[in-house]
Amino acid sequence: MLLPAIAITFVFSYMPMYGLQIAFKTTRLGANYLKGDWIGFDNFIRFFHAGWFGIIMKNTILLSVVSYLITFPFTILLALMIFNSVNKRLAKFTQTFTYLPHLLSSVLVIGILNLFCNGETGLINIGLRLMGQDAISFFGRNDLVLPMYTITNLWQHVGFSAIVYLAALNSIDNSIVESARIDGANKFKVMMKIQIPWILPVIITMLILHMGHILSVAVDKVLLMQTDLNISASEVIATYVYKAGIQGAQYGFASAVGLFNNCINMVMLLLINWLSKRFSETSIF
Repeated sequence: MLLPAIAITFVFSYMPMYGLQIAFKTTRLGANYLKGDWIGFDNFIRFFHAGWFGIIMKNTILLSVVSYLITFPFTILLALMIFNSVNKRLAKFTQTFTYLPHLLSSVLVIGILNLFCNGETGLINIGLRLMGQDAISFFGRNDLVLPMYTITNLWQHVGFSAIVYLAALNSIDNSIVESARIDGANKFKVMMKIQIPWILPVIITMLILHMGHILSVAVDKVLLMQTDLNISASEVIATYVYKAGIQGAQYGFASAVGLFNNCINMVMLLLINWLSKRFSETSIF
C-alpha cells in the first residue's frame, strides 16, 4: 500500500533534485542544461549583492514568521475551545465553519479581501465614506501588507490546522480526566494540567515540521496582493524567484535563489529538531 506514495514522492520530490545543478551552470532557453558551463556560486553571489536582497529577506521573514507566530497559538486555542465546548452542535458547526476556508483557492481569498478592502468599492471604505472619513488605500500602503497577509492566513488555515490537535485531544484517557474532576479540578485546570501536556509532543512535532518551510511564503497570495505601491513590503523570495525564472527566463539564477531559500529551511528544521530532542526528547528523527 505504501508503494504508490513512495513512487510519487520519488518521482516528484527526489528526481527533480538532479536539476538543481542548473543553479551552478549557465542556462539558455531551449538548450540542454546538462551541457551548460560550470559557473560555481556566481548566481548566489549575484543574489547576495543584489540591491533587493536585504528588503526581500526582511519581507520574507516578517510575513512568514509573524504570520506563523500568530496562527500557531490560535490553532491550539481553537482546538481546545472546540474540544471543551459544552454545546456539541456548536462545536461541530465551529469546526466546519473554520475548516471550510482552507478549501478556497488563494484567488478567491484575495477576491474576498478585495471585496472588503478595495479603495473604491470595498465595504470598509464605503462605510468610512458614509461616516465622513477618508478612504484607506489598503493595497497601496506598505504597512498594511503584513496585517492583510496575516489575517487572511489565519482565517484560511486555522481551522484545518486545528484538526491535528483535536485528534490528539480525543485520544486522552477519560479516566484521567474523571479522576481530576473528582479531586476538584475545574475545566481550566484540566486543560492546563492534562490536555495541554498531553498534546505537547504533537505541538512540538508540528513546530518542527513547520520549520522545514519557515521561509516559504505563499507566492500566489502575495503576488495577488502585490501592487506597484506596496512592492517594497510585499516582494519576497518566492515572488522574486517567480519573476526571475518565469517572467525573466533566468532559470539558473532563479534556481539558485530557490535553493538558498530551501537550505535555510533545512538548517532551521535541523536546528529546531536538535533543540527539541535535547530539551524535550521529542524529535521527528
